[in-house]
Amino acid sequence: MNDIKCLFLGGLFPKETESEIVENSISNIQNAANVLQWNIVDGLDKNLKNPIKILNSLFIGSWPKRYKRLFIPTYGFKHNENADDLNVGFCNLSVYKMFSRSFNLNKALKRWIKNTPEKKVIIAYAMTDVMINALHKAKKLDSSIVTCLIVPDLPQFMNLSSNPTLTYKIFKSIDIKLQKSKLKYIDKFVLLTEKMNDKLNIRSYTVVEGIGVDFYSDIEHTAVKDKTVMYAGSLNKRYGIINLIDAFMKIEDPDYRLILCGAGDAEDYIREAQKKDSRIDFKGLLPRNEILSLQLSSSVLINPRQNTEEFTKYSFPSKTIEYMLSGRPVIMYKLDGVPDEYDNYLNYVPDNSVDALKQKIVEICSLSLEERNRIGQLAREFVLNEKNSEKQVKKIIDLCGYSDN
Repeated sequence: MNDIKCLFLGGLFPKETESEIVENSISNIQNAANVLQWNIVDGLDKNLKNPIKILNSLFIGSWPKRYKRLFIPTYGFKHNENADDLNVGFCNLSVYKMFSRSFNLNKALKRWIKNTPEKKVIIAYAMTDVMINALHKAKKLDSSIVTCLIVPDLPQFMNLSSNPTLTYKIFKSIDIKLQKSKLKYIDKFVLLTEKMNDKLNIRSYTVVEGIGVDFYSDIEHTAVKDKTVMYAGSLNKRYGIINLIDAFMKIEDPDYRLILCGAGDAEDYIREAQKKDSRIDFKGLLPRNEILSLQLSSSVLINPRQNTEEFTKYSFPSKTIEYMLSGRPVIMYKLDGVPDEYDNYLNYVPDNSVDALKQKIVEICSLSLEERNRIGQLAREFVLNEKNSEKQVKKIIDLCGYSDN
């Protein structure tokens, strides 16, 4: 069906300007969202003959506290040699940015719809006001357009810092109600977990918990270091960081090392722990390639998020697939949002006690290098064979009712 055009609405980092975006970012960078979007684009390109077009509105922090630039420029870029993509600029002033992003993106979207006579499918990433409004706008302009929304997180669980303000909670509640009123303009949904539909109550959807693309192949790294435990990601207390530090500090062996990368509300606790235990290495925010290199050099990768809060039902930790692709053993808790098919490839902590986590770390790190490599390689092969971009994104294409192969 070569008469169908596919548009991807997202907030990824164009390769041509990614280093500049990272350099201008002051707070946590949305690496997980960036990786998943690029993996989706990769899968679309592999499944479709016609090149897709990307209309992009950067997922970055607001000026002046979280990003160094007030104005984001509009510029063209190419995600492959046949592509004609557009990064849509906006004013990045806190609060006002949402209106600026929405207005400018909708203007570019209207132009694409007007200049595209073929049948159209629009796939948008993330359940945000900007993307929902864009799909609503598209439907009003042309009701025959198939609209599809990828929902990596439910909006009520997007801010998981320890102490959201009352004002934030009130505005978030109003925002969620407004968003739900516009979901009727969206034809198809892509969810990360089956349980998400308990909150959305939609009919036409598929589940794509994650996508595995081998981005480690070009990463330089040193030899695997024994007894090196690593976590990279959001350092919020609700993600179990405190439990991880307490468990690690109970290990008496002086040869162990804990590497932590990221930012979040547990940073003060981490810095205090560093003063007491020199084996803890807090690196803060690092470029993605440096994180991947450190992961390849570690004995074991860990996700300390426990299955104790409601949000775990509605999320699939992006670190799971990234960790598995490294070929290193992965320690984590059994979470409601992780499908059972992953169970044979992950090393689950049996309960939520500090001692249980400590014992699991020691158990895996005490294995021979050969055995750790065997465990890690099985997980890596599972992801590359069963969760690759071509297979996972085909679910989205089938959901939207077409394939042009």
